Amino acid sequence: MLKVESLNVGYGKFHIVFDVSFEVKERSIFTIVGPNGGGKTTLLNGIMGIATVFSGRVLLKGQDITHLPPHQKARLGIGYMAQTDNIFPGLTVIENLLMAAYGLPESVARDRMETVFTYYPVLKRRTGQKARSLSGGERQMLAISMTLMRDPDVIMLDEPTSGLAPILAKDLLKKIAAMRDELKKTVLLVEQNVKAALEISDDAMLLVSGRSEFVGKAQALLSDEALGRKYLGVK
Repeated sequence: MLKVESLNVGYGKFHIVFDVSFEVKERSIFTIVGPNGGGKTTLLNGIMGIATVFSGRVLLKGQDITHLPPHQKARLGIGYMAQTDNIFPGLTVIENLLMAAYGLPESVARDRMETVFTYYPVLKRRTGQKARSLSGGERQMLAISMTLMRDPDVIMLDEPTSGLAPILAKDLLKKIAAMRDELKKTVLLVEQNVKAALEISDDAMLLVSGRSEFVGKAQALLSDEALGRKYLGVK
């Protein structure tokens, strides 16, 4: 579904990600983990067209989309939930969802909203509330829901459990797994909640100082004691 080939990414003249390659299979979860400052967000930004791609390629369903602007990548089927500033706090929940569905027929937007509410029913009870009044977990649910409104083929999520209590984080990751299993979505996930994220993932990559230290099955990375202790704090 998504293929990254020898990607080099940064901002301006600053080179942050070096020669990274991986493939995200259709209807799977591919998780990127690694220490803070390792280039995970920069990599997602490069794929989406927000950061500078110095060299390498990004292929979506075989099509080279490397240097397309973000709005064209979105139209081709990539949804991106950024780590911060991912909702409109001054708008209501329903207004946020309608903003995410801008340009779609109203009937389509309403149908997709109902699908979103089956996964995050708490949002249905908050439709008239300003997004700024939601809890941290509810805001993340709203941000993920906004990516779903355009029914993308690939959903990229940057730290969706950031700042959440462990029980809320685990529940949110279960919902992400359900997006793969029930909605048949392909998910590219960046996550610091390493153990819980790898447990729901099919494949994974360990990114350290902008370089790939491991690419393969998520369970293989989870069971690699040397890598876990050295880079992930997982025993």
